[in-house]
Amino acid sequence: MTSTGRNEPCPCGSGRKSKDCCAGDEARLLAQSSSGARDSAIAKLLTFAFQPAFDNDHAVAEIVFWGDLLRDLSASELQWLMESEDANIKYNTWFLFDWEVDGTGTVADLFIADEAARLSQAERLFLGRLAKAHLRLYEVESVERGQGLSIIDLWTGDRIFVVERTATTQIVRWDLVGARIAPDGLGGFVFEGGLYLYPAESKDEILAHFRRLHRRHQRKSPSDDAATFFRKHGMVFHHLWLNLVAFPQPPQVTTSEGHTLIFCRVVFESAHVDEVRNTIARQPDVHAQDEGRLGWRERANGEVREIGTWTFEKQRVVFETTSQERALKGRGWLEHLVGDLVRFRATALETVEQAMNALRKPRPLRVPDEPAEADTGAVQELYDRHYHSWLDRPVPALGNRTPRVAAQTKIWRPRLIDLLKRIENGTERAALAGRPPYDFSWIWKELGLDRPAS
Repeated sequence: MTSTGRNEPCPCGSGRKSKDCCAGDEARLLAQSSSGARDSAIAKLLTFAFQPAFDNDHAVAEIVFWGDLLRDLSASELQWLMESEDANIKYNTWFLFDWEVDGTGTVADLFIADEAARLSQAERLFLGRLAKAHLRLYEVESVERGQGLSIIDLWTGDRIFVVERTATTQIVRWDLVGARIAPDGLGGFVFEGGLYLYPAESKDEILAHFRRLHRRHQRKSPSDDAATFFRKHGMVFHHLWLNLVAFPQPPQVTTSEGHTLIFCRVVFESAHVDEVRNTIARQPDVHAQDEGRLGWRERANGEVREIGTWTFEKQRVVFETTSQERALKGRGWLEHLVGDLVRFRATALETVEQAMNALRKPRPLRVPDEPAEADTGAVQELYDRHYHSWLDRPVPALGNRTPRVAAQTKIWRPRLIDLLKRIENGTERAALAGRPPYDFSWIWKELGLDRPAS
């Protein structure tokens, strides 16, 4: 007698697939049992790991885990992150399963070997599976919402399907993740200990960093395998996330005049706002913008550049620009133009780094509204026109070759594939925020490139 396949009709006659009926009930019971053992095992292990005997280990481990940020940033800058549930999960998992205790093994190893642990067989099996797992870098190949992810191990090229429900609502194709993957005891694989989501465009940079570390590690410990290497460098995943996502270095941006870019807001008081606005609007280098604002341009060396924007509020005139030098120029220009009709009050400054810090602070998530069907159609048409012309335009990232030409060359084809992945990743991530999605499959086909199936 042959067993019923999971996707075949259930023999009970319900009409549903076996996996969604009787076989699914068995799987759910096993999953519930496994989940209970997981929760109780982790609770016991955390109690063991936070006893006073490990206080010195924690003191050193926290410095290793957070790196130079503990020294370079103020407590207020780090507080919102260090106190987050996600950070605690990541630190605890790393401390339990990667941190070496005086060369005797990890905390989890010591706990499993401790006869006083009184672990059930299911708890011991779970901890044993997780103790063998370690962080690695993966690229998301496809996402099945509410089911799981197909991912590629970027160190070995192996493909793995990970059973996951929650994260599939936040992850899109070609995302770059640092993850700890362990067997679930039911024949599948699951994420454990939190995920590190990196910018997709940082893939080459991160891989090159790990390769350098691996070469250095091999010189010291040539007999260590890849699993041992990654376990000993687990904190690097956290450092990379801090440097690339949480606290990235601000870009060195300057204006066209070569001045440091600083967001400036110059505020004037005025009892004659309408008169001031009309006077500014009559000037030859001023042009109307939306919502009643006025843009101010300057001609220099045969070029026209935007200097700033004038906005008008009740009894206030505000000049917004992108450097202190432009702010001073705007103040002098207005005071010369209208004289006593305005009175300077203050200039507010915000650096690029300050603006980035403000963006890092957690904000409540908003469920996006569904875009109107007509708007979606218009966006699709816009995308189509853009990408049809893009195929035949020189692209700087491809050495000023067109995508069609790059697709035909052995050297540039891999770079084109990476570029397509980044573009597709950005569009799918924007779709999570409520923007219309776009199907890139025709582009891959047009260029003669194999695109992994969804």
